[in-house]
Parts: sequence; structure tokens; C-alpha cells
Amino acid sequence: MSVGGTFQLVKNENFVEYLIALGTPEDKAKLAESHKSTVQVVLDGKKVSLNSDSGVNKTSSTLTLGEEVDEPMPNNTILKESIKSGSTAKIDGSTLTITSNSPNGKSFSRVFKFSDSELVLTLDGGSVVAKRFYKRV
Repeated sequence: MSVGGTFQLVKNENFVEYLIALGTPEDKAKLAESHKSTVQVVLDGKKVSLNSDSGVNKTSSTLTLGEEVDEPMPNNTILKESIKSGSTAKIDGSTLTITSNSPNGKSFSRVFKFSDSELVLTLDGGSVVAKRFYKRV
């Protein structure tokens, strides 16, 4: 099974609640859920690139497996490793896990589970867990 590819959002579970728990205003969280975003995941050696297009915003980040790095977030904040609020990625089989620490001290994780036909992204903000389901395109 290949880690990576391009995926189109099909549905969300608990996504609005997740965004609100992270501090996103409710109106923006509902708007974010309405977008049928695409995500591209590229694995090149120890580098993992995440490219997302919601139709409104495009974000791109590159992580190095096993190393804490600065990572831009869709809300225009940057998780910086220099203030102990960066992101670290690891791969185990067909699962990519990214653990991040935000400047406010909260930790959250994103678990990408790849299959031949889909990507299931589990977003764990500590108090709220959401899932996003994508089809491989």
C-alpha cells in the first residue's frame, strides 16, 4: 500500500466541533466543513509534503520524518519548533502520524490511514476527535 497520493474529501465526522475546540469561531468552522477540499500527500525519502486546497485557502507544509519542524496551519499560525510548538511526523506501514504542539501548550495529532481507495484522517485535539474521509483520485 502506497503512503501518499491525491484525495478528495467525501465526508466529515465531528469536524466543526473539533475546529471550535481548537479555537476557530463557529461560523468559520461551519464554512470550513462545507468545502470539499483536496489533499495531496507526497513521500520523498524522509520528506513528507502535505498540500491542501479547500477552494478558498491553499496550504503547504513539508515535514522530515522523526524531526520536529515549523509547520504552517490553515489559520495562518505557524507551529514553530524553536518555541517547542512544532510538528513531528512518523510512518508505520500505511499510517502517517503527525504530532503537533501549539503555542498555547495544547498537543494534537493527525493520523492519516491510507488504503488503495481512500484516506481516513483522524484529528485528535485532546478533548474532541474528528474524522475526515477522502477518496483517492
